[in-house]
Amino acid sequence: MNRKIILLNLALIALASVCVYQLRVKRREAATHEQTVLNRAPHPPAVVPPPAAVPVRPPMPAEYMEVAQRTLFAKDRNPNVVIQSPPPPPPPPPMPALPTYTGQMALGEPVIFLTLPGAEQKGYHAGDEIGPFTVVSFDRDTVTFDWQGKTVERNVNDLKPKEVAQAAPNPAAATATTPGGAGAPAGGAATGGATITSLASTPSVNLETKSNNTGPSLGTDMGGGYRACAPGDTTPAGTVLNGYRKVTAQTLMGSSCHWEQIK
Repeated sequence: MNRKIILLNLALIALASVCVYQLRVKRREAATHEQTVLNRAPHPPAVVPPPAAVPVRPPMPAEYMEVAQRTLFAKDRNPNVVIQSPPPPPPPPPMPALPTYTGQMALGEPVIFLTLPGAEQKGYHAGDEIGPFTVVSFDRDTVTFDWQGKTVERNVNDLKPKEVAQAAPNPAAATATTPGGAGAPAGGAATGGATITSLASTPSVNLETKSNNTGPSLGTDMGGGYRACAPGDTTPAGTVLNGYRKVTAQTLMGSSCHWEQIK
């Protein structure tokens, strides 16, 4: 019995000795491996650079259209800018009608006789104003006006009255009769219903009209009881027509003619 115990103890001692030996061997191998790992030179892995970033494309102006149209802070925002051109200047006012030319006189300081529509005839010198116009200069053929800084030159024939108003018969100075009628006074001839009396040197003047002429007539009213002679009037001086007497005179500018109201 004791022998078995002794053998068992020896076996346990041998087993313990083997375990201690193996533990020591493993410890030495671990220490050696540790020293080998610690003494080994490090080998860092190759670092792969990251891929290059895609460059950001600058925005185009046309891409702002959506931003402009969807602006929440301005409801009346309009991406289509309307450039308004300045309004055109107003057209210049039309030039009013020029005065009517009646005549002129060169005795002393030259005087020109002009008449505005609806006004009486007056004499004007160079530099005088007649309505919106200013008389700059004049001669026998042309008249020069100034209107709003513009020079207006016209021929005197263009300023003469184009239409001659027919004077109404004056019952106090003329008697309405028919040609050859009994109402015509002695020494007179009836033309167009008005009696014409000649006060010239001839005893009577025959003023009967032809088929293509209506007889003598009074010209433009010059005011103050005077009327101009109608173009083509060939009646002699002293002829009385509708309360007016024809007066002719010889001036430096030539022969002048007008009708003077009988008072």
